[in-house]
Amino acid sequence: MLYAKINENGEIIDVATSQSDDYSLLVAPNEPSVASILEKKFTATSTSTQEILSESDSEMMRILEDLIDLLSQKRLIQFTELPLPAQKKLLGRKWVRGVHNAQDDSLMVDAHNIEGSDDSLI
Repeated sequence: MLYAKINENGEIIDVATSQSDDYSLLVAPNEPSVASILEKKFTATSTSTQEILSESDSEMMRILEDLIDLLSQKRLIQFTELPLPAQKKLLGRKWVRGVHNAQDDSLMVDAHNIEGSDDSLI
């Protein structure tokens, strides 16, 4: 979603991906004035559209993982209906995320113990 910043004449002067006080109007990226602003932003930076897409891939992957989990929990799809390679990839990523989260939790426990507290976590 894109949000536009409007000048006193009601014209769109800038767009952002997050809503704020200045950027409050929800706009479509294919609207001519919005498309023009986006094109200027892309050409003004050295970042290519391919680089932008690559950077967002990991974010999209996480969204898709969460969506598949939600659909499975609500029994709208069965995990086993997914192709076997997709199942393996999703399970592998879920395992790695679990290991990563456990490491983050242990770091929090270590930091807590360093501060000198005698309380132990249950």
